[in-house]
Amino acid sequence: MSVVKRLLHPHYVANSILATAYPVRQIVMHPELVSSTSVATYSRWLLPAMAILSIKVKGSQSAEELVSVIALYLKVFSVYGFWIISDERISLWGSSWSGSWRVFLFLLVWLAVFIAFPQPSYQGPSNVIWLDASQLEYLTTPGNKAPSSSSSTSSTKLRNRKDNAKIVELDENGDEINQDKEELSEGKKTELDPSHYWIIAFNTTWSSPCRHFEAVLARCSITYEKKNVHFAKIDMDLVSEGDQIAEKFKISLAATTLDLPSLILFKDGKALKRLPLKIGTMAAGEVLGKVGWDRSESSVVQSFELAALGSGKESFVTQSSASQ
Repeated sequence: MSVVKRLLHPHYVANSILATAYPVRQIVMHPELVSSTSVATYSRWLLPAMAILSIKVKGSQSAEELVSVIALYLKVFSVYGFWIISDERISLWGSSWSGSWRVFLFLLVWLAVFIAFPQPSYQGPSNVIWLDASQLEYLTTPGNKAPSSSSSTSSTKLRNRKDNAKIVELDENGDEINQDKEELSEGKKTELDPSHYWIIAFNTTWSSPCRHFEAVLARCSITYEKKNVHFAKIDMDLVSEGDQIAEKFKISLAATTLDLPSLILFKDGKALKRLPLKIGTMAAGEVLGKVGWDRSESSVVQSFELAALGSGKESFVTQSSASQ
């Protein structure tokens, strides 16, 4: 699916319209606001706001995140703007209403859009594999062996997972390839081999950072996937074992958490590296606290050494061999 088609999703269209409500209203009702004199008057507020917005825009990892960031800032600005002009009464149905109703109605419409048009998952090109709880357990438990060629256990082969696990496979134009799961699995190495490197994203569907990070993970999967390097994800709020998974891998699911998304590199069932990094003081052998990360593609590439991953030249593999 192309970028244009993805941005025409009702979520982005509705939020874009809502975000421009106040600016358009002011320009229509007060054309003098766009004059050079007015712009110069308001520049002391506009310039800092533009500087902050440019920083957020620069940090956006996809077109969807860029639109979301700009729309959010404009909606917050609109709330403030409607509050500023609340002394301008509203003439409606022959009656005069307090201007404060503009703020209330804007917030009400914002809530309605939020509920009616939730942010969609990433729909662009991707080689990311979706896991269920049993498959995650298989890949992250030390001692599990690679499946034999004659094995047909549903917990070790994606081709037998017809409901939850799937491969998001698209052609060069970004359109979904119409293949059934059996054919798709035969066309790719989809066996869950714990001896390979698995970079697994632990997400939730309600987390905006997780939604925005899907594009980054997708690009990494296309660029750095190898025969022994795979990218996968699991939405913890969509599986009944989600709380246990979060507790096992020490991922906080609080609304204010900095843990989402968490990205962990596994091999032979062992966690080798993770993002965000743990920080803080030691307590009973555990490091307390984590620091947030920018969720950029470069940070993933550098932290997990994706260019060398799977070649045997990774620094953490070299260090491990030297210690032995």
